Amino acid sequence: MKKMLLCAAALFAGTVAFAQSNTSAVLQTGSGNSSNVAQTGLMNNSDVNQLGDGNTAIVDQDGTTNDSDKDQIGNDNQYRTTQDGTDNTATTYQEGNRNLGGGSSLIWGTYQTGTNNNADTQSVGDDNNAGTRQDGTDNQSDINQDGNGNVANGGFWGVYQTGDRNNADVDQVGNDNTMNNLRQNGADNQFKITQTGDNNFASSEQIGDRNLGGGLSLIWGINQQGNDNTATNSSVGDDNNSGSGQYGDFNNGVIEQVGNNNDANGGFFGNYQVGNSNDAYIGQFGDFNDAQNTSIGDNNVASTTQDGNSNVSTTNQNGDMNNSDVDQIGDTNNSDVDQIGDSNGSIVLQDGLSNMSTVLQDGNSNMSNVSQTGTTHVSTVTQLGNGNGSIVTQNN
Repeated sequence: MKKMLLCAAALFAGTVAFAQSNTSAVLQTGSGNSSNVAQTGLMNNSDVNQLGDGNTAIVDQDGTTNDSDKDQIGNDNQYRTTQDGTDNTATTYQEGNRNLGGGSSLIWGTYQTGTNNNADTQSVGDDNNAGTRQDGTDNQSDINQDGNGNVANGGFWGVYQTGDRNNADVDQVGNDNTMNNLRQNGADNQFKITQTGDNNFASSEQIGDRNLGGGLSLIWGINQQGNDNTATNSSVGDDNNSGSGQYGDFNNGVIEQVGNNNDANGGFFGNYQVGNSNDAYIGQFGDFNDAQNTSIGDNNVASTTQDGNSNVSTTNQNGDMNNSDVDQIGDTNNSDVDQIGDSNGSIVLQDGLSNMSTVLQDGNSNMSNVSQTGTTHVSTVTQLGNGNGSIVTQNN
């Protein structure tokens, strides 16, 4: 085993400690190497490079304007970075298979406490694991994984941000990848998850006010391209925004929002699916909610449930054997369902005051069932094609 240790001052058993304004560089070549860098002070910099298998790198920085850069090339390597302060940057690059962020316990790969911190993690290979936790405000987290069977993060979280105005961006390219619980707790946070491949899973949860899925551009919260993908979005708070986009076959999307003035998603889609056998669900619980379901393909199912006041639901399906179920309970609800294709079915139930439902189906073997309970309801059903059936029940 060959070890090359490059540093300016003290180095003992792979451990380096400096007081203030210090710089540490560690280069290790071989297998089974261990590096532990601890820095306390201001404007510290640490650089660790490991080439081989079964290596471990641990960096702890306490102060302001610290910088850590870790490169691990090989298999079965582990890393963990902890930074406390402001304007810190942690950059990690892993190339190989079965590399871990946070070690075997999968606690975290990068943990930053403070403001204006940036964490950038890149993994190239298969069965790698990466996770980032940030506590503070105005932090940025980026995780990019290229390969198959990668996880972010199987232990606790992929990205966990606590505070306000934080931003998280996760990109996974490959098959059988997992984005396990991107979680944001605070206000004015943004997230975006992009998965390209087959059999991927993504989960996100936002707790707080004015959080966005897809950022200010409202492109998407979770975007999956491939087959057999699953996306789950959950928002708890006020003025939240979340969106999912899926392209491929056998996709599933679920969005649940609890709070006021929620929107899923105002920019492009709440649930947007292009492919076969897709399933979409949006559940909103609160006031002034807006839901959108758009399915283009075969055997799609779109279900929207709204409980609260001034809810608006729009469902558009274009394909074969589509099914739409919209349930609205509250006041001033509005539902519009448009299905163009074969064997479509639509059921709209509204319970409250001043509800309006409009269903248009163009195709064959369509059926529509609209039940309204309350006062001042308006229902309009237009079906063009063969074998259509319509039942409308209004109670005051």
